[in-house]
Amino acid sequence: MEEPWKNWKVPQDAIDWAKALLPDRRPKQRLLDVIKMLDTHGELTEYNARLIEAIALSSLWDEEAYLKFEALGLELAKEQFDLAFINCEHDETIGSPENPRNWKK
Repeated sequence: MEEPWKNWKVPQDAIDWAKALLPDRRPKQRLLDVIKMLDTHGELTEYNARLIEAIALSSLWDEEAYLKFEALGLELAKEQFDLAFINCEHDETIGSPENPRNWKK
């Protein structure tokens, strides 16, 4: 008797998303992969691209802009991490390098 789950394949966009977020990739490559993924999903509009540019470049302006950039980024990263790992074991997520609460400057 064949088990139906053996024929199940992970959707390519899920694989691309996971690859884009791998911690062993260089920061520049991760950003480029995320931009490519946004474009693939039709989310890289002119408006969204300008928002991403403003966020990314804010760290170059002054300390106040950098602090906003950092606070916004960490808040969003924590929300996304908590949603992505909602069904995982608590102990596993606490020490995970993917957990934004563990990121170092």
